[in-house]
Amino acid sequence: MKIVADSHLPFIKEYFHSYGNLVLEPGRAISREDVKDADMLLVRSITHVDKKLLDGSNVKFVGSVTAGADHLDTKWLDEAGIMWSVATGFNAPPVADYVMSVIAVLQKKDKLAKENIKAAVIGVGNVGQLVVERLRLLNFDITLCDPVRAELEPDFHSVPLDELSDLDFITLHVPLVRQDEHPTYHFIDKYFLQRQKPGCVLLNASRGAVIHSQELAQFGTHLCWCFDVWEHEPKLDKSLLAQSFIATPHIAGYSIQSRVRGIDMIYRIACDKKMIEPQAMAPITIPHQQLTFTGKDYCWQDVVLGMFNPLVITTMMQTILLPAEEYGLLFDEMRHQFNYRHEFGYTEINHSAVSMRDNVLLEKLAHCQAKFGP
Repeated sequence: MKIVADSHLPFIKEYFHSYGNLVLEPGRAISREDVKDADMLLVRSITHVDKKLLDGSNVKFVGSVTAGADHLDTKWLDEAGIMWSVATGFNAPPVADYVMSVIAVLQKKDKLAKENIKAAVIGVGNVGQLVVERLRLLNFDITLCDPVRAELEPDFHSVPLDELSDLDFITLHVPLVRQDEHPTYHFIDKYFLQRQKPGCVLLNASRGAVIHSQELAQFGTHLCWCFDVWEHEPKLDKSLLAQSFIATPHIAGYSIQSRVRGIDMIYRIACDKKMIEPQAMAPITIPHQQLTFTGKDYCWQDVVLGMFNPLVITTMMQTILLPAEEYGLLFDEMRHQFNYRHEFGYTEINHSAVSMRDNVLLEKLAHCQAKFGP
């Protein structure tokens, strides 16, 4: 068997090297020549998989270690009889953690109040639902917007997008859908932006192209931008980068735990589809992160930022990428090098310097992700 895989997929050798010829290529460089005699293709979101890439090849299964499938031409794959799958929900815990880290920075920098916060979660799937649980722990007043779920679930109340206004915090967790009854491509447009009050936080950890970048630059300057994803990645708009309060290189879903979780899900799906036979392998053990806070009283924001502070990587992004000519390559490299973050549920904290109230909150934040497993 020949397996072609993105060379930056974590633990790809541990899971797939024993099944034959494992060929590793950079995700953006995988070509028709690479896959023409392959049996299996394993990718990330940066590889577009369609007829142009796979027509005439021997590929029978495409596995993507991503939560979404917008980079896969699933209609053509189905018509061509090529099995495909994504790792649905594998990155929900770290994205929810990321949202909490951004909130912690915003509150420490007085960009967001600490009480009476009106928030909207747009997209309430695997990621969005977990974000909602976290925001409820912070006593946010939450409005949900997910017309797809509302159509499928009679008891789910979704507020229409064009009714969202007078908010303090908006967070996006939608797939990129270009053609459908509920498209999300550029659905955050000038009309949405103009309705929001000055200082409202707009956080995007879904797909860059759900925000109309040109209209954001013209009609959204009164908002506080916190972006992990960017339209036209890795060639992001430098003016948007310069004006963002938080800017990170598409790493909200990255954690040490999700790196294992994602490839493990695709491996098990490949086994279920009879592409490969399950084999015994040495378990991948990841020790818990140890954090100690002593010497003064700490709040939950301090502890969360001790695990991951998005303002640090924002400074790196804006310092390194803004003057660079080949900033697309640097963006990818920064993303690839981000491999040190633990999820809340896998961090052990010395709580002796943390208030009782915040201690309980931290424990609840960590407990939220328990259902996803390691």
